[in-house]
Amino acid sequence: MKFSGVKVSLGGLALFLMAVACQKEEKEVTLAPLVLAPASAIPGHYIVLLKSDITKDHPFPEPSSGHRPTQRDAQARQNHFKPLAGAVLAACGISAERVTEYYTEVFPGFSIQLTPSELERLRRHPMVDMLEQDMEVSLPETRREPDEPHLRAQTVPCGISNAGGPADGSESTKWCWIVDSGIDLDHPDLNVITDPTYAKSFAGGTPDDCNGHGTHCAGIVAAMDNTIGVVGVSAGAPVVPVRVLDCNASGRTSKIIKGLDHVALYDEPGDVVNYSITAYWGNNCGSNSSYVAAMTALSNSGTRVAIAAGNYTDQASLYTPACINAANLHTVASMSCGKFWSSFSNYGAPPIDWIATGSSVYSTYLNGGYATLSGTSMATPHVTGIMHSLQSSPNQNGTVDFNGTSYKIASR
Repeated sequence: MKFSGVKVSLGGLALFLMAVACQKEEKEVTLAPLVLAPASAIPGHYIVLLKSDITKDHPFPEPSSGHRPTQRDAQARQNHFKPLAGAVLAACGISAERVTEYYTEVFPGFSIQLTPSELERLRRHPMVDMLEQDMEVSLPETRREPDEPHLRAQTVPCGISNAGGPADGSESTKWCWIVDSGIDLDHPDLNVITDPTYAKSFAGGTPDDCNGHGTHCAGIVAAMDNTIGVVGVSAGAPVVPVRVLDCNASGRTSKIIKGLDHVALYDEPGDVVNYSITAYWGNNCGSNSSYVAAMTALSNSGTRVAIAAGNYTDQASLYTPACINAANLHTVASMSCGKFWSSFSNYGAPPIDWIATGSSVYSTYLNGGYATLSGTSMATPHVTGIMHSLQSSPNQNGTVDFNGTSYKIASR
C-alpha cells in the first residue's frame, strides 16, 4: 500500500503535468473509464483514482519505525500528496478547493465535486486511471428482535459455539478494525481502542456509535470473557471503531473509502477488518471500482477482511464489495443456529467463501446494552473473530447446502 520510486523535484513533475493538455485533439485522446453508480448517485460528486505513477518521482517519506504508535502520520502524507493531485487538477483548470477527501494508502486519488465539462477534461488527463460516481449508501435491512427486560449473566451464543467456541484474544497486539457505524466506546463488555489517532469518524461527530450496528458486530468479534452479557469469538481482542455511517446507518462511498484508507495507514499484517456494510447492486466486479481497488490493497498488505454477502436473497456476485475475490478477502453468507440456510442471505460460491451464524444473534449494543439482530452483517464478524484468533483463514467444520451448492462452515 506504499507507492515509491526515484525522487526528483516536485516542481519538475508539476511543470510536466501542467504541460499536459486536458483538451487534446479527439483522435489523440483516450478517456479514463467512468464507473456509474447503480443507484443513489450524488449529482456532480466523483471519486478519482490516479495512476500509481503519480508518486513514482516523489515517493512518500517512510517512518523510522514500523511500531504502530509511530507509524505514518496521516496529515503529513496527505500534505505530501496534495501538490501532486493539485497539479493534475490545475492542468485541467479545476480548483483543488473542491476536493473533499484525499486517498494516499489504498490508491492515490481524491473525491471531488465537478461540473460536466470539468469531468470530461479530467477524463482526458493521462494520470487519471478511473473515475466513479459517488453515491449514497445505507445498510441492508437487519432484523432486530425485542430487547430483553434485564441483562443476562454471561452466555456463549450459539454462533460462537458454531464457530468453534471462544478463544482468548485479550493479550493480542493485533487489532480488529470495525468499519461501520462506530462502537459504543465505553461498553463494559468490549476492549475498545479509543486513541483518536486510530478511532475515527468519517461520518461526522465522534467514533462513538449512535446506531448500534457497529457495536453489535464488535461484540460478536471480541466481547470479553467476563461475567456479563456475551463472549466473542476472540474474546477481549482490541476493537477499533472506524465510523463511516451516521446514526441512521447511512453514508456515502467516498467516506467509506476514506475509512478504508485510514485503516490502511495504520494496520499491520495480522490485523483483521470487519466490513458488514455490503452490498450495492449493479456495480459488480466485472469492472474496476474504488471498492475493488481499496479491498485489494488491504488484501495485498496482509490484512484479512471479512465482507458480508448481503441480505437480498440474490447472487452475491452482483454486489460490491461482496463480489471481490482476493487472497485475504472472505465473503460470508448466513445460516441459523441449527446450521440451516438463512432465508435472507445472498448466495453463490464464488464469491462466497464461508457461512456462519447470522440469524438471531445476541451481542453487545448501544449504551452498554445487548440486542438480538439478524443478517449477513452478523455472520461476518464470526469470521473476523476466527481469523483474529487463528491468525489465518478459518478452518472448515461441515457444510450447509443451498440450491445445489455446498457452503463451508467457518470455524476455529
